[in-house]
Amino acid sequence: METKKTIGTLVLNLLDGREAFFQLPPDEAVVAAFETFENGVHFSELLVNPPAHPNFSEYRLGYSCGDWIAYKENRV
Repeated sequence: METKKTIGTLVLNLLDGREAFFQLPPDEAVVAAFETFENGVHFSELLVNPPAHPNFSEYRLGYSCGDWIAYKENRV
């Protein structure tokens, strides 16, 4: 029997400590968090292309978009 693995990412806001969970890979989750909480755009309405977002950055251990960060590996 094959089970489906759910992709999920915990995203953290470094400025105020908020946390959010998205069923997206980490690079897409930080963009979704930024757009959802900073711009009021519901993430299901987004066509997420992280490298094209002006606030997106990739680092050795994770990704950021504005004040939102996520680790590349699941550390939760």
